[in-house]
Amino acid sequence: MVNVQRLTAAVSMAVATFAQANDANFKCTGINFGIRAGPDWAPAEEKCKPASQIATELAVLKGVTDVIRLYSLMDCNQATAVVPAAIEAGLKIELGIWVDASTSSFEAEKAVFKTLLETGLVTADNIVGIHVGSEAVYRGDVTVSVAIANLEEIRALCHANPAAASIPLTIADIGDTYTAHPELIEVVDYVSANYFPFWELAAIDGAADHFYERFSALVKIVSTYNKEVIVGETGWASQGTSANGSIATEANAAKFFYDFYTLATEKNLTYYYFSAFDEPWKLATLEAGETVEAYFGLFTEEGVLKDAIASQFGDSTKSVDSSGLPPTVPSSDATAVQEVAGADELSANEVNSGKTGAEVPEDPTKAAETTSAEVPEDLTKTAETTESHEDCAM
Repeated sequence: MVNVQRLTAAVSMAVATFAQANDANFKCTGINFGIRAGPDWAPAEEKCKPASQIATELAVLKGVTDVIRLYSLMDCNQATAVVPAAIEAGLKIELGIWVDASTSSFEAEKAVFKTLLETGLVTADNIVGIHVGSEAVYRGDVTVSVAIANLEEIRALCHANPAAASIPLTIADIGDTYTAHPELIEVVDYVSANYFPFWELAAIDGAADHFYERFSALVKIVSTYNKEVIVGETGWASQGTSANGSIATEANAAKFFYDFYTLATEKNLTYYYFSAFDEPWKLATLEAGETVEAYFGLFTEEGVLKDAIASQFGDSTKSVDSSGLPPTVPSSDATAVQEVAGADELSANEVNSGKTGAEVPEDPTKAAETTSAEVPEDLTKTAETTESHEDCAM
């Protein structure tokens, strides 16, 4: 029988201790977060992070941001495994509705969203926005008209629910998609654009300026619609190789983050950094020479802020656990954590993402491309892109 009081105390102690060990001298406006732990073909218990790990990671992220961004509600049952836990941790959320070439994927996500609306958690206090699709137009999974139709279906559900009626909606894609299809700008409440200098083979010196130059063109266009542009994704890999990417080293990743963070703070940009934690599980899904996608995290897989990033911000904190692993609770309690949280770890949404051949949950994270333009003196918006980042959501 579970001793809930003892369990709660154990989890709280582990979470608080680990979060304290990773106190950082920066605060992002938002960070992309996923709970995948394995590929689509992995057994259910290996495919998704357990509730105890999710709670620990959310506590760590609370130290560096107040908002997380999800890619899917279905994958690893994030609607129930993450949304309530994030709210409990004091985090706000940008929800993601996954869209791919299979109509059934969107219909399944929409059904889960309807159920989530009934919980009363989808309110303007908890949810800062909802993106319907992530680079689905760029990948060629859907047409612009289908992307807009999907958005309108979710908008109708929100408007029918008083608590969710005021939550802004968008379609996440690369900046060039918005530039080529201004009709998207017309229908969204705000523009969410992904931009990665890394995938444009930019040199690390000046990469942040390259970003700002690229995204400024989109901001100028969107300003005529009187709408905001936010950065849905940007980041730099800390290791691995790719013929299509820039040089991935810890020093380069730390420099880009520091330079981007400084720029974004100065220009008052809203962004979701990509990403929270390294995802070495992706290596099983990647070709031998294309391994960088596993290493875009600010934190290691174990939840420790990367040394080079800590050094950039004058923070030399390390994990308090000499083994390099996050604090844990006894196995019996850890099992109970999941039961108490009501998190269902079983996999969901085993659907092909079309162009990349990866299944929906597989890899909610890749980049986009962009186009250059003038750089306005001071923009409070962001991101234009055109990069080839195979975005597989969740």
